[in-house]
Amino acid sequence: MEEDVKQNYIEAGKVAQKARKKARKVATQGTNLKVIAEEIEGLIRDEGLQPAFPVNLSVNDEAAHYSPGNSEDRVLDGSDVLKIDIGVHSEGYIADTALTVNPSGDHSDMIEANQMVLEAALDFIEPGKTVGELGSHVQNQVPDKYNVVRNLTGHSIDKFTQHAGLSIPNIRNSDSTVFEEGDAVAIEPFLTTGSGKIKEGKKGNIYLHQGGNVRGRAGRKLLKKIKNFNGLPFSSRWLDISGRERMALKKLVQAGAVKHYPILNEVDGGLVSQAEHTVLVGVDDGENLVTTRKE
Repeated sequence: MEEDVKQNYIEAGKVAQKARKKARKVATQGTNLKVIAEEIEGLIRDEGLQPAFPVNLSVNDEAAHYSPGNSEDRVLDGSDVLKIDIGVHSEGYIADTALTVNPSGDHSDMIEANQMVLEAALDFIEPGKTVGELGSHVQNQVPDKYNVVRNLTGHSIDKFTQHAGLSIPNIRNSDSTVFEEGDAVAIEPFLTTGSGKIKEGKKGNIYLHQGGNVRGRAGRKLLKKIKNFNGLPFSSRWLDISGRERMALKKLVQAGAVKHYPILNEVDGGLVSQAEHTVLVGVDDGENLVTTRKE
């Protein structure tokens, strides 16, 4: 890995660490979800970097891909299990991290178990290990009272690319892909009280530009704004759009120029927790560098 690339990953990770600290401070009982998201995203921008994707605030059986809209009316309940998924980029190089909070503390056992599973994965991964070996190791760490979510995975990361092609399952698998020195990967096990599978639900205010031709003046104008995100996911909150442009966004989705992500829900309605860090494999004289974890 080239030194300037490594430093950008490190810089993004440092800001992500601050964003995690901010998230724990603002994610309190009675706080509106939009306030939580915008406080975290605001810190990232105040630090001179940009969010790599909208802050995901997925509650209870929602595993991923919910981000508040402008008219958000939900507030965090004490019993809620809230996944806070945060992305930061420096010149396109991404730090991807997540934590789970539960104000009442009723579900702290699952959250602590999830963190333990993540730490075990980070200790295990190294150059020469395979994706399959890591998946088996992760699954072996999960306490019997919980299930790992089988169809959500970690992933490789590249410049302006959050999911760069390599999926990293948290279960036993036969993938013989070898981790190599300099790989940038996000490791993110999800635990659940359900059966361990997710399904697509309603849309969740996260979008991605996919290309294609656009008709109509409003659509072309809106697409100019969207292109500023350099192919990374964005929120409808970020666009500051008029009523006409809101209609144009719907048309862009219908035309396939923009993807609208669905919320991912646990199929049995089970509670879901998440823990995630970004790791640069073997970059420090063969040792890993976890960019999003304060050492």
